[in-house]
Amino acid sequence: MEKIKIEQFEPRFARELETPLKDTLKKLGYSIPEGFRLRVSLLQANGRKKRSNAGADTWAPESERMEFWLEPSTAEKTGSQVEVPQPTEMLPLSNPTRAETSQSITGTCIQVHPSEVELLRALDRAESTPGWSFVSLKKFRDEILPLEDVPFLRSDVERQNALRYAIEKRLILRGKVQNPKSPQFPVTTIRLNRLLPEVQEVLGLPKKDLDFHPIHIKGEPLSATILRERR
Repeated sequence: MEKIKIEQFEPRFARELETPLKDTLKKLGYSIPEGFRLRVSLLQANGRKKRSNAGADTWAPESERMEFWLEPSTAEKTGSQVEVPQPTEMLPLSNPTRAETSQSITGTCIQVHPSEVELLRALDRAESTPGWSFVSLKKFRDEILPLEDVPFLRSDVERQNALRYAIEKRLILRGKVQNPKSPQFPVTTIRLNRLLPEVQEVLGLPKKDLDFHPIHIKGEPLSATILRERR
């Protein structure tokens, strides 16, 4: 019999646990919004996500961790608005008020979760560091973000999720630069996509008018000048 993988075990376990967990939370006075589903993530002892293609039997409950959170089961659509089909509103049970604060900060098609707001601001500060010509994704994720100690980015899973979703939405852009120590292994870099109005609003930047506006020049049309020169 084929062994079940972690990516198969997590959703099955979440479905089994969802109803009793919601019932218990409601009895304790927590209001769970309609349409939210339970998600489960199996973690290593250091808090990092275990490989999804690993066998579920490789997770050791006596020494490793399991994390639970709630997220919207469907993305709401209004008018012509197009939502990003990703779980962008991560709601760990340790902070039930996040269900109320997980709203878009803009009225555009990209929804920005509070964790992503903090992430973008942290990256803006990193990009402003004197002497830095780029920000390494690994350094930002593993060294800079843990020192920020912001409410929505305190665990490795929260930081990894927020960073992944921000990249998928193109709020953050990835790139490559040469590694002087190991040229065969380029450094993966990240930078803010400052052309997006969502990023501009998070950073408090004035919105840029990217539309084309023709310049009116006095005199006859250029086409008339060309035709006259050809005669």
